Amino acid sequence: MLNSIQHFVENGIPQLEKSQKNFMQDPHRLDQFVKQVKQLMLELGCCIISETLEECNGMLEESVKRKIHWQIKDRTERTLLTTIGQIRFTHTRFVNKGTKKTAYLLDQIMGLSAHTRLSLDAKACILEEAVQSSYRKAGESLPEPVSKETVMRTVHSLRIPESEEKQPEEKREVKTLYVEADEDHIALQFHEKKGDVKRWKGHGDNKQIVKVVYVHEGIEKKGKRNRLKQAFYFGGVRPGEENEELWKEVKKYIQKTYNVESIEEIRFQSDGGGWMKKGLQLLGGIFVLDEFHLKKYVKRICRVTEKEEMEAEMLSWIRENKKEKTEKWIEEASAGLSEKKQNKVKEAWKYLKRNWKGIQERLKEKEENIGSSTEAHVSHILSARMSSRPLGWSQKGADRLAQLRIYWKNGRDMIALLLAQKKDEEESAVKEEERCFSAHEILVMERRNQKKNGKYVEALQATVSRQTGARYYFNSSIAGIC
Repeated sequence: MLNSIQHFVENGIPQLEKSQKNFMQDPHRLDQFVKQVKQLMLELGCCIISETLEECNGMLEESVKRKIHWQIKDRTERTLLTTIGQIRFTHTRFVNKGTKKTAYLLDQIMGLSAHTRLSLDAKACILEEAVQSSYRKAGESLPEPVSKETVMRTVHSLRIPESEEKQPEEKREVKTLYVEADEDHIALQFHEKKGDVKRWKGHGDNKQIVKVVYVHEGIEKKGKRNRLKQAFYFGGVRPGEENEELWKEVKKYIQKTYNVESIEEIRFQSDGGGWMKKGLQLLGGIFVLDEFHLKKYVKRICRVTEKEEMEAEMLSWIRENKKEKTEKWIEEASAGLSEKKQNKVKEAWKYLKRNWKGIQERLKEKEENIGSSTEAHVSHILSARMSSRPLGWSQKGADRLAQLRIYWKNGRDMIALLLAQKKDEEESAVKEEERCFSAHEILVMERRNQKKNGKYVEALQATVSRQTGARYYFNSSIAGIC
């Protein structure tokens, strides 16, 4: 690090002074001043990190512990793209004396595979952007842009963990818990391979639903707006058997987060879709049809029969549970319509009859009956990124990105997600408190650095002391891998 600071003192500071002088001469160009200072600081950061990695590689080469089992084969330069720029450093390839296996020990200590070109912070950066905009813009968010295909591969390779893993210290207690579910409709580019989408009269069989489920404790006021209390989200494409796994995940979250004995009822609010019935079955809640779909189908019946003025009347019949009267009026109103319009009315009425019990629960005047926000949440969580523009997806890409948006919406950390991708053996490789440098070796290294850096060491004595401690900790990593 001292070499980088020395270089900055000799070269960077004069450039800073020049930039400051230019700004003083033309104060209207603050933007240029900020840009130049930022660039110099980023370059300094890259130099410090590169020098630190070079120093760690040097410690590996000098390590007594390493020399027992590994010998030097050759040295090559490696590059790694980070959020502050490209890092370049020398890494040494070693040969195991017993097995003759070769390895870049520095890479192993840092958990870098042979093909890794992006650091974890760079990957986290592009994931943060990918969930909000597009793969192309995500690739352009780094100091040196990467292709949208690189971003796509990063998203596809993710293994999204369960939405809640840690047991809370104290379980929450509520009388009424709300579970809401809905879906977004997206277009697939293909099913299994490109070109397998079948089309008929301009319509393709490439429609795919993406699911979203969320658990909350009701509505609370925040300023002038309402917000869901303790909302937590789940979802993804999750077809077939994975749908049951989705609902098991929801149930597991409820059991971990809440004292289930204190829950008097779970109000399951949805549009009554087929995949949602598994959730109702597993959770054992009370089904409540969301108000949006109730009014949507009532409005459709009145519009197709050209009886828009009857909409309020029809809603009042439904509220009073007058099912037979409602059905009779619909039959009479649609008697003279064309077959196509009659089918539309029949489909709408069939939907209302199928969800009649949920409708009655919705229309009851009780405190637990709060409005459903599924449409708004589908729009905010899924549609804003996945279907509001003409986009095409693969099954895997849609599922991963949907789960990633939900992970992000839950306020979870992208770095933590990426760390979870690492193999268990890589995470447990470091053995603590194992020393491989003697006190004599450390003193020799300090004297060598002091001669090399002269006055800069004297100016940064406290820093040198901290660096000695840092070397001690890195030696533990060397011991763990050797």
